[in-house]
Formats: sequence, structure tokens, C-alpha cells
Amino acid sequence: MMLPFYEIQAKDLRLIRVSRPLTFPAHLHRNIEIVYVFSGVQHIAIDGIGYDIREGDAAIIFSDIVHHFDSIGEHPADFLLILCDPKLLKGVFPDFQNFQPVTPFIPKEGIHEEAVYALRHIKKKEEFAVKLGWTYVILSHLLRQIELKQRQRIPVQDMSKKIIEYLADNFTEPITLDSLAAEFCVSKYYISHIFSEKIKMNFRNYLGMLRAEYAAKLIRTTDASLTTICSNAGFDSQRTFNRVFHRKYGMSPREFKNCTCKQPKQK
Repeated sequence: MMLPFYEIQAKDLRLIRVSRPLTFPAHLHRNIEIVYVFSGVQHIAIDGIGYDIREGDAAIIFSDIVHHFDSIGEHPADFLLILCDPKLLKGVFPDFQNFQPVTPFIPKEGIHEEAVYALRHIKKKEEFAVKLGWTYVILSHLLRQIELKQRQRIPVQDMSKKIIEYLADNFTEPITLDSLAAEFCVSKYYISHIFSEKIKMNFRNYLGMLRAEYAAKLIRTTDASLTTICSNAGFDSQRTFNRVFHRKYGMSPREFKNCTCKQPKQK
């Protein structure tokens, strides 16, 4: 079984309208994810528990909770995903890092009409501030319908999960197989084996993928130079940056920047 991958979101606030059943492998990310089904049914497994989200139902997936999407036979589905960085919600909503819902599922009858109105009127092409305002309205009502519990920070027994969590937090730092082995007090050959057998990607490529995704986010959302982005993303040289980025996105960082420079920067 492949280990869930850590998805780095390119934008602080993202809307995705899906018009057919979605299949997406197990993953996690820092963003809060709201799922609302307009019609049909979409199956989602959240933290190991499966839910059939039907017309009018919703779900909230907190930060760093493993989840995946599965289609159910030929059933149609039309639904909305809202992904929001917790930093945009700080000071107004609960601590999304240290708490999680007892159940993330919210049935149709528990969703306030104002939240439904907001879910039906929030649009991808609206200004950032307008989308954020709608998101505040939606979350305010949905969170009233769920009970929160303290997230259990039990020491993880699976070494592969420990490693993926460590890399997600430290990938911009100068990390090698040797330093990773020293961090976890194991052989670097053992770690290499974990990557090949469980993560299905060698250590260098996985680390490069994390850095390339982060660099792409910086290119999209900041005006920093490519030299600065190269350094901030953890690459030790411009040559390595160019090579890894091209392997991930099929173009150089400069070409990628030229493709996105005309788009408005996200706040």
C-alpha cells in the first residue's frame, strides 16, 4: 500500500467545482477542505472512515488529516471543494492543528440556509476578499454543527509516516539521507529501503518534488526572483533547481513564471 502523499497547495484559497465523481488517492495537506455536494453522491474516506456525501450534505477536513476520494459505480456527482489555508482563519476559528471533528460529516438537515446560500454563490472568479468572506460565512455555520476533540499526538509507530511528516515540515532545510538517518537514529540504507518499498520514489526525487511544488507556489504568489525562490525552496544550486523543476512541470522555472506572470497574485 502506497503511503499517503503530502499535497502542497498553490494558493491560500482555492475553489474547485467538480461535475463528475472524483477518484483521488490518499493525501493530506495543511489547508482546511470543505466539501459540499449539489447533486449525486461522492464517497470520501477521512481519517480511515468512509462517508457517502449526498445532495445537500457537507464535510470538513481539518489540517493534516489523511483522506481520499472514490467514485461509486456510475453514480453522478456535482460538488464543490473549498481549500483554505488556516492562516487566513487564525484568531476567528478554532485551532485546526490541535483539534479535529469527532465526525467531519454534516448532513443536509444540519446545514443553515445562510451557509447553503453562500455555498451556491461563492465563485472561483470573484475577488479574493469576496471569496474569503463567503468562506467565513460557510465555516461559521458548519462548525456549529460539529463537535471538536483534542487531536491525539500519539507517537507514530510507522517510520515511513514519521519521515514523510518530518520532510513536510523541513524540506526547505539542507537534508540528506545521512542527516535523515541521524535524525531518526537508523541506517541510511534502511531509510532508502523505506522510500523504494513504501513511498515508491527514491529519497532525492521525493525531496525534489516537495521543493519544486513549493517553488511553483512561490512563483505564482510572490514577485521574488528565481534566485531567491531557488534558495527559499531549499535547492543548493540553480542547476539542480532547473533540472528538478523541469522534471516535475515539463518546463523551466523561468518558462513557468512567464506563463503565470500575467495572472493576479493571490494575497
